[in-house]
Amino acid sequence: MAKLNDIVRKRYNRSAPLYDFMEGCMEGRRAEGWRRLLWSKAEGTNILEVGIGTGRNFPFYPPYVQITAIDFAEKMLERARRKAAKKGLKVKLELMDVQNLSFPDNTFDTVLASFVFCSVPDPVRGLT
Repeated sequence: MAKLNDIVRKRYNRSAPLYDFMEGCMEGRRAEGWRRLLWSKAEGTNILEVGIGTGRNFPFYPPYVQITAIDFAEKMLERARRKAAKKGLKVKLELMDVQNLSFPDNTFDTVLASFVFCSVPDPVRGLT
């Protein structure tokens, strides 16, 4: 499984510079409604976003909540950091794999993921 994780991580690190363009072409405006709906369901004041990527969900973050976001591809996180700084968003970004979270149980009120688990090598492990 570690080898598969490395393959997926390298793929996302390589595609990070073009990721927003590629996703924009594939998603178009169709995914915007799904992202908005997903984030409208978030409850509580402490939220975890799994698979932040480059920060495509930033426009949907609810105000007045604490958001921690993780990704396991360093280059994707770099782009998300730059985008968050440019937008003045306060989001805690961490390099972490959803298959191996280091947060204690009951840390977050809501955990969200959008378009992530199709790329997680062991999605059942990631969901647990």
